[in-house]
Amino acid sequence: METEEKQLHLNNIIKGMEEVIELTRELDYHQFTQEEQIKEEVYSNLQMIGQAAYQLSISSDEAQDLNFDTDILSGFRNARYNEEVEMDHQMVWGVIQNDLPLLRDEAIEASAELGTPAENANTLQ
Repeated sequence: METEEKQLHLNNIIKGMEEVIELTRELDYHQFTQEEQIKEEVYSNLQMIGQAAYQLSISSDEAQDLNFDTDILSGFRNARYNEEVEMDHQMVWGVIQNDLPLLRDEAIEASAELGTPAENANTLQ
């Protein structure tokens, strides 16, 4: 995978994480479980993050190239939200509150290591 393509996937990961963090910044867990639109947006972003991470993890040498663990994030591509079938969102909330900021920082570092600042590169659509 070309460096530019890796950068685009990393940018999507970073953008998705920042959007999730911003969407949930003012909320507590109870509020999160009550806000259907926010839950839908969060899960949509998690799917996008997971897909971009999966694309980065397809070839075996990329993990070494990036120094960024995409395996954790790849699982998000299967994140599904269905308001008809309510589930316990505690695990997702825990990831948002505890892990996402750290993973975002790691993605930003990996992006910087590629040599193209994340904020200057375009994102994949």
